[in-house]
Amino acid sequence: MQTHYQRTLPHILPPGECVFITYRLAGSIPAAVLLRLQEEKQIALRQIGASSMDSTATAKARLDESKRYFAAFDNYLDTAHEGPHWLKVPSIADIIKKGIHSRHAIDYDLQAYCIMSNHVHLLVSIRETNRPFHQTLKSLKGYSARHANELLGRTGQSFWQAESYDHVVRNHEEFKRIVAYILNNPVKAGFVDDWEKWPHSYLADGI
Repeated sequence: MQTHYQRTLPHILPPGECVFITYRLAGSIPAAVLLRLQEEKQIALRQIGASSMDSTATAKARLDESKRYFAAFDNYLDTAHEGPHWLKVPSIADIIKKGIHSRHAIDYDLQAYCIMSNHVHLLVSIRETNRPFHQTLKSLKGYSARHANELLGRTGQSFWQAESYDHVVRNHEEFKRIVAYILNNPVKAGFVDDWEKWPHSYLADGI
């Protein structure tokens, strides 16, 4: 069974699969920057669609473009000086961690995560439950938003951007690459020289 939901883009979140998710603070990417990134992606996808490549090459080109788009998206978040950076506050990062761990072994099996100053990378294996995973993610974000806004003295303001990025992990090799990507995010951003020195990362035992 596959579970679909849609905001701006369709999401496929199948139970039993491992999913890489990135969600970010509201306002962490200016609308003009996000529009530019999306337009660049759409132009590239149209060019791929108009090419004479066979179906296998086309599928690979589309996947490569999606990876390029995400890399640009994530790099902007890592280097952004403007916008909110609430997650660098230790007490708020702790709220995020508590929420993530609270659903482990219930809605998903937690594999890895990294909490940056304005976004979160999360890798989970979705369990078969009575509710679709997008509701779990909505609940997870809602819990942390309520408690973080209370701590910050904010009312009536969005904490998280509604839209999240998700990608179904295709095989074990990709799983290993994504784990490395998540853990090395603070290293790549120049915050630490070893991922284990970052206080807001997690890796499940046995990985």
